[in-house]
Amino acid sequence: MRGCYTENRMQKGQTFLGFLISVAILTILSSALFTLVLTSYELITFTRARVTARHIAQQKMENVRNLPYDTIGTVGGIPTGTLAQIENTVQNGLNYRIKTDIVYVDDPFDNVAPTDLLPTDYKRIRVDVSWEGLAESDINPVTMITDIAPKGLETAEGGGTLSILVFNANAQPVDQAAVTISATETTPQINLNLMTNQSGRVILPGAPICNSCYQITVTKEGYSSDRTYSTLEVANPLKPRVTVLEGQVSEVSFAIDRLSAINISTLTDRANGFINLPNVEMTLRGNKTIGTDVADFPVYKYEEGLTTDANGQLTAQNLEWDNYTIILSETSPFDITGTNPLNPFTVDPAQTLGIDVALTSHTDNNLLLVFTDQADNLLENVDVTLSDGAGFEKNTTTGLLDTPDFGQAFFGSLENKTYTIDATITGFLPLNGNFPVSAQTVEKIILTPE
Repeated sequence: MRGCYTENRMQKGQTFLGFLISVAILTILSSALFTLVLTSYELITFTRARVTARHIAQQKMENVRNLPYDTIGTVGGIPTGTLAQIENTVQNGLNYRIKTDIVYVDDPFDNVAPTDLLPTDYKRIRVDVSWEGLAESDINPVTMITDIAPKGLETAEGGGTLSILVFNANAQPVDQAAVTISATETTPQINLNLMTNQSGRVILPGAPICNSCYQITVTKEGYSSDRTYSTLEVANPLKPRVTVLEGQVSEVSFAIDRLSAINISTLTDRANGFINLPNVEMTLRGNKTIGTDVADFPVYKYEEGLTTDANGQLTAQNLEWDNYTIILSETSPFDITGTNPLNPFTVDPAQTLGIDVALTSHTDNNLLLVFTDQADNLLENVDVTLSDGAGFEKNTTTGLLDTPDFGQAFFGSLENKTYTIDATITGFLPLNGNFPVSAQTVEKIILTPE
């Protein structure tokens, strides 16, 4: 009897196991079938939406072709006209967005401006149609482009040529950058949104003439931005609003690139073990300027006050490539005893840079020494002696490679006077020199190989 009972239990267990395996297989097949059906539905929806978008674009293009040549243009565009730059329409339950761009073309066949005194040879029309919904297509719209020429050889619209070049940190052209152009002082007013071509350019013959009135902003998804500035924003802008003169080419360039981030850690000094130091206030400043103020002081493109959190950490995001400096205010309770990498530091495009900042209690007069070789490499374990010839003498070494004060030596609680520095390290000539100390003094010392 016991043998039969055990055999029955084994058969029931095998049946249950088979049931579980069947359910698992059915689940996998159902998931695959559901994914296949959903993918097929999305593909069918996308195909139908794209066919409809193509019909909308063709209809729009035919409407433009049937207009008198002199009226072909967009509201606020160059050339100006009655066509809207952005329109929305609903077809088959989907919302379609129609974007119309019309520009003059200066054909090189008869030279280009300023040699060509009539650079508005013909008009180029571009219609982009995108749609919303399950298979939206903002990134990949239906696009149609055509050229329309006047009945004569060319038109005499007048004005000048506005030429815009966009490049990145390596001086390479940036295509598909968004260029916004506005001018409220022209007749008619200009309000344009265009994209750069593969050469990173937007060229607009026939731009209405005006003096320092074209406001231009350039950006791209995931990139920094660059723009012109009025004298109301910056007293003496490096890149003022653009002037367009009759028959002349006004060239302006902009630099943008991928955004970066900086992770900053504030720590105690070497004597206190480089422990996280919370709630430290600082200013992060970029080196790029957009001009000068009325007192001829630089106006920085990026300058922001920041504070580390309870763990001594902070992240500064959406930064463009630049050289950045961490600055403590005059009322800060801290002095910087070292940073790794060295302050100021370089941030490249699309980089996330970590920087450690070592701090100590503030004193009125202190000295931070930075030791490098002739190739600008920081030197660790340099033996440094500071003395004043009147009984004061203090010795320390520069920080190690992986420490926040790598290649740096700090002396606090000093007097406002001249001190003597003696520095020695194997492989380099010893250094002896006099250095004045006043307030917070930073000296970079380059050692000579033996």
